Amino acid sequence: MLKIIFSKDKREISRLLIQLCAVVTGVIVFLLTLTAAAYLEAAPVYQDTLRLHIRAASDSDEDQALKLLVRDRLTGLTAELTEGAENAEQAAEMVSANLARVCREAEVVLMENGCDAQVTAAVEKEFFNTRSYPIADDSPSGEGELTMPAGEYTALVVTIGEGAGHNWWCVLYPSLCLPAATAEQQADALSDFSESEQQLVLGEYRFGFWLLEAAARVQAWLEGESLHER
Repeated sequence: MLKIIFSKDKREISRLLIQLCAVVTGVIVFLLTLTAAAYLEAAPVYQDTLRLHIRAASDSDEDQALKLLVRDRLTGLTAELTEGAENAEQAAEMVSANLARVCREAEVVLMENGCDAQVTAAVEKEFFNTRSYPIADDSPSGEGELTMPAGEYTALVVTIGEGAGHNWWCVLYPSLCLPAATAEQQADALSDFSESEQQLVLGEYRFGFWLLEAAARVQAWLEGESLHER
């Protein structure tokens, strides 16, 4: 009798385990399908965007203030360097041809403020988390939000000193880095994105962004990189 009961219990446990595995597999397949769909939607944004990433020397108040001064100089300079660019690839080429000037301008700002730290610059691929930026628009508040999905982007990376502090980044192409840009100027810059890309980055936060960030973290880890989020 005990053997029969034990045998029935084993069969019941096996059946439950099979059902559990089927449910887990279904959930995983469902999430992977959603992630793939989100990636296909975001892929054109990755391709059509050039980011600007400024790494502060440290998290000291002084170094963070210097980072912002460098930012103020470089946002204007990069807008000048990429003027007339027809796409992100061309904008990256224009910036790449002027990396020495980017470093020089940043170091001038530092020296003007009593800092002799070295600045390096490179155009390279980097992983970014999901990031939202305030933008001017025609809404009653006069302010909207641009959300860039997590993933791997081409970026102009400017490193001050050791680059160990909190970072600052924005969208260099389309030209959305200028803080004083009007709604009309930003709308003109956003027109460099396709209509579907605009719907993605100007829409509300969605579950697909979370999936893309999770996927970006895994991909960055597999490649020995890190996801920039501070």
